[in-house]
Amino acid sequence: MRRGGIFGKSPVAVIRLPEVLLARLLLACDLLTSAPNLSVNLPVYKVPSETRVDQLVDAVVVHHNRIDLTGRCVEALARDQGPLRTVTIIDSGSVTPISDSQQRLWGDLLGRAKEGRRPIGLFIESFKENVGFADGNNRGLALRIRDGAGFYLILNNDAYLEPRTLELMVDTALESGAGMVAPAVYQAGDPERIDRFGLTLTRSGAGYDRKNESDGPLLCPSGCAALYRRDLVLELMGDPEGFFDRRFEAYAEDLDVGLRARARGYRVAFAARAKILHEGGATFGPSSPQSYFLRHRNTIWTIAKNFSTKLLYEVGFWLILGQLAGIANGVRRRRFSAVVRGKIEGARGWRDFRRRTSNRTKVSDLGLLDHRFWIRP
Repeated sequence: MRRGGIFGKSPVAVIRLPEVLLARLLLACDLLTSAPNLSVNLPVYKVPSETRVDQLVDAVVVHHNRIDLTGRCVEALARDQGPLRTVTIIDSGSVTPISDSQQRLWGDLLGRAKEGRRPIGLFIESFKENVGFADGNNRGLALRIRDGAGFYLILNNDAYLEPRTLELMVDTALESGAGMVAPAVYQAGDPERIDRFGLTLTRSGAGYDRKNESDGPLLCPSGCAALYRRDLVLELMGDPEGFFDRRFEAYAEDLDVGLRARARGYRVAFAARAKILHEGGATFGPSSPQSYFLRHRNTIWTIAKNFSTKLLYEVGFWLILGQLAGIANGVRRRRFSAVVRGKIEGARGWRDFRRRTSNRTKVSDLGLLDHRFWIRP
C-alpha cells in the first residue's frame, strides 16, 4: 500500500483573537509543549473513479473481541427488509479471531436462503493489530467504495437495527437531499428510553447526544449509527486523514466528520421512525478513564481542525470556560487525571492541526452550534 505524509505543506495560520485569555492559553500550549508529529507513515486510501451508483446500502461494522455483540448485530442486519446489500466486518485485533464456523453461521444468516429473500453479502477482514474504530471504518469503506452503493452505514457492533430502519433512513436522505442521516437510537436495555437523536455541539465546545428532537440543533449523526451518502464519503475519503480521522482512535471522530461535511455544504436530516437499539460503552466502558481521555483530547483536535478564525473569535471565551468546566466535571466524576491528560494532549496538537488545515474550508456559521453553555453535568 502506498504510504506518505497525511497533509500537504501549507503556511502557518496566525490567529489573532481579542480575548486575551484565549490568546495566552494557546500561546502557553505552544510554549510549554512541543507539538507531536501527527503525520508519520499513515496509510493513504486512494479514492476511486466514479462507478455505478444505486440506492442500496453497504454497512461497515468494526469488531473487537465481543463476538456476542457482533453476533446480535449481524442477526439484526439479516432481518433488514430494505436496501441493505453487503455487511463488511473489520476484526480489529481481537484476541480470538473470528472462527471459520462463526463466519459460516453469519454467512448463512445473511444469505437468507430459507426465507427466499435477496441475500446480503458478507465480507470479513481481520487485522492482527487493533486499528481503532476510526481507521477500522476507513478500511471497511475503502474495501466497498468501488462497488457503487449509493449509501454507506457506519454501525457499532453493539447497535441493532429494526427491519425497516435502513429503508426509512434512505427515504429520509432522498426526500431531504441530506448527505447525512441520523436515526432514532434507543437504549437496548430499555427500548423506550432515548439514547441519542444525533449530536449537537455547544459554543463551549462540548459535544452531546441529543435526547429529543428539540434538544439543540442537529449537527450530525452519531458514529454509533450513521448513514452517509456516497458523494460525501468520496469527498471526505479524499482528505489526507481519511473519512474518519484515524488519529482519533475513537470518540469525536463523528463530530469531526460532521463539521467537515457541514463546512462543505452537506446537510443532515433526522429519521425519527428509523429505530436502532444500542448497548453503549461496549469497548472502553462509558465511564472508563480511557474514554474520558479520548473524548477530551479529540474534542480539542476537532475544534482546532474545523473552527474558522471567525468562529473562534466569536466563541473563544466560551471555549475556555468549557475547558475549565470539563476539568471540574472530571473532578466530580473522579476522572481528573484522565481529563487533564486528554486536554494536555489536545493542546499539544492544537498548533499542528491549525497549521496543517489552514487552507481548508472551515465552519464559520455560529448557527450550527447549540447556544447553551452547558447541557448536562
